[in-house]
Amino acid sequence: MLEEKLKIDKISKGTVIDHIDAGYALTILNLTGIDESKNLMTIGVNVSSKKYLTKDIIKIENVFLNETQMQQISILSPNATISLIENYKVIEKKKVELPQIIKKLILCVNQTCISNSEEPIDTEFLVLEEKPLKIQCIYCERIYKLEEIVFTSKEKKEKKVIQRLHL
Repeated sequence: MLEEKLKIDKISKGTVIDHIDAGYALTILNLTGIDESKNLMTIGVNVSSKKYLTKDIIKIENVFLNETQMQQISILSPNATISLIENYKVIEKKKVELPQIIKKLILCVNQTCISNSEEPIDTEFLVLEEKPLKIQCIYCERIYKLEEIVFTSKEKKEKKVIQRLHL
C-alpha cells in the first residue's frame, strides 16, 4: 500500500484557505492584507487536487479571517473553503459564499458613475454570473468580468499611511 504524504505541513492554530483556484493564492494574500502578517504562513501554488486537478492553498498560524476578507476570497475563488484550526484539528469548515450584491469591495472605473462623484455613495455590484464571474454596477450598469475588476483596499492604504507617519 502506498503511503500518502502531506506536501504542506499542518498548523496548530489558525486558518486554512483551501481549494483556491490555481494561481490566485498570492493575489488573495495581497488583497486581504494577510501578506502583511508576521505569522508563519505556508503557500502552495498549483498543488495537485483530486477534485480540481490543481489548486492553491494557504495555511496561516494564529490568523482568523473577517467577513470582508472572506467576501474578497469568494470573488476571486468561489470554490474556496475556509477551515479554522485548533490543536491541529479542524473545528469549523465553511465554503465561501459569493453575495448576490457586492458592496464597497470593488471600484467602478466608469468616471461618470455617481459612485466616483463627490457624493458619499458606496459602490454596489449585482452578481450576474458566478462562473465565470460577471458583475454589474448598480448605478451606471457597466458590466465587469473578473479580470476587469479593481478592488478597493482602504484598510491597506490607511495602514501604509500610518506606517509612513511613524518613520
